[in-house]
Amino acid sequence: MTTKRLPAKSLLVTYLFSIIFVLGFSQKISAAHTFQDLEHIGQRWDEITYHWPKKQRMAGLTELLSDIQNLKQSNPEKPELLVWEAIVLVSRASLNPGLGILGELKYTRNLLLHAIELDPEIMDGAAYLALGCLYYKVPGWPLSFGNSEKAAHYFHKALALNPKGIESNYYYADYLRKIGKAQQSFRYYQKVADLPLDPAQPYLSQRLKEKARHKLTKLVAQVSTIVIKSMEKPDYSGAEPQR
Repeated sequence: MTTKRLPAKSLLVTYLFSIIFVLGFSQKISAAHTFQDLEHIGQRWDEITYHWPKKQRMAGLTELLSDIQNLKQSNPEKPELLVWEAIVLVSRASLNPGLGILGELKYTRNLLLHAIELDPEIMDGAAYLALGCLYYKVPGWPLSFGNSEKAAHYFHKALALNPKGIESNYYYADYLRKIGKAQQSFRYYQKVADLPLDPAQPYLSQRLKEKARHKLTKLVAQVSTIVIKSMEKPDYSGAEPQR
């Protein structure tokens, strides 16, 4: 998802710096390496998910997940790592959907909720956005925790923190369209189409902008069809034609 990102490269170097500079400015160096890792993970996720051949994505995401979990060993309460672990888990689940993944998605939800507890504004609302997507895409009770009202709540939170985010606007538009509020979704699809590409995640932002334009075209066509059909209806007002 769009926001502040990540690598898991050079873990050994990161750990060595953490050990050597235990005192003084050690926190500053550790924080700098963590930020670079976050940037690299976001870029890798974007490339794997939206640019790699589909057959290779599962292996790529599994490797990325392992890197994130290795980072978590030394940063277990780092909220950015919790959010990225959740995002990668959801991305993997989308490649192999089925009832077997519901338990993993509950774990994912808990990761996001914990990240919000640690930092309510984490990654410009990315945790809220991921929760919104989860709540509207997973099945509802009794199979799972899906809930349309909770989805709307989390989407609103995400948009409040990142009103110009391509993802936050696109997925809220998609949610509105799927619950039967197509007219309201038009505004958010249009916003996505007009927003500039996110240089940190070019593949994702380009894909969502293309999809938003496609949805706008379909919505316009649907409205036009409705208007034409309404104009073609005969007048049954009961008035007698004049002779």
